[in-house]
Amino acid sequence: MNLRTLGLRKSSPLRADHPGIGQRCVLCKRAIRAGDRTGLVPPLDSEEPALDDGGLICHWTCIESGLSRLRQGETAAGTTRQFLESWADAFSRQAVAGERCDAYTSEADFILKNGRSFEYAALPRGVRMGRPRECFRNAAALALRKPDMYMYVEGYAVNRWIATHTVAHAWCIGSDNFVIDPTWDEGAEYFGVPFRHDYLRRVLKARRDYGLIDNAEMDFPLVTGAHRVHGVSNHLQRLEGHHNLIVFHIVADKHQNLLCSHNDLLSGLVSFR
Repeated sequence: MNLRTLGLRKSSPLRADHPGIGQRCVLCKRAIRAGDRTGLVPPLDSEEPALDDGGLICHWTCIESGLSRLRQGETAAGTTRQFLESWADAFSRQAVAGERCDAYTSEADFILKNGRSFEYAALPRGVRMGRPRECFRNAAALALRKPDMYMYVEGYAVNRWIATHTVAHAWCIGSDNFVIDPTWDEGAEYFGVPFRHDYLRRVLKARRDYGLIDNAEMDFPLVTGAHRVHGVSNHLQRLEGHHNLIVFHIVADKHQNLLCSHNDLLSGLVSFR
């Protein structure tokens, strides 16, 4: 993790006249000495004496060691796919006795049948981190701001800081198919569905929130089949050039009707073939 995102910065070796010399590190309780590299931790409600700039001084090695203990271990390969398969299997068994017959039994079923795995890569130069915990917004904004460079992907992934949990997530991919994640700086096991910019733009315009797959506002049109997939992601080819970033089309099923409020959306989607 980039510790700067937590507001932590490593000092240069402290000089003998630094005001922190002689104070105790709030983590290991050892005295701070000249030559030590340190960092400042927000004081919160601690009774420890803070420096003039409002932080509690710590040895930098103590900060790194503490965060390392918080960070989870390596994520097993295939974790996200296994999670999706377990979810899809459970809903498939329930759907056998159900009355509603959708194109997919669950969001997981849709993702598995139309998505693929992606490999994490560091953010390229010129791409900044977005707002914390707003992955759908961040990824959509990046894809629509630079449509010739990035494509929006939605699915599930693992944050290395909570490695035992697979969570709904959105990111982008570049022309090399590697993950461009403007929300997490340590993600893993990405598995998702790439979407056309046209579809992303139209759905976001039609609804009041971000996210395409978990779209209760429009009655889950991807899962029900109201918005049909034209082409399959199994044939996803290496993206070459800036104008080949379209993996598949989402088109309106002419045999089904969506909510009346989305008629305008449907008329535009038909042209996606």
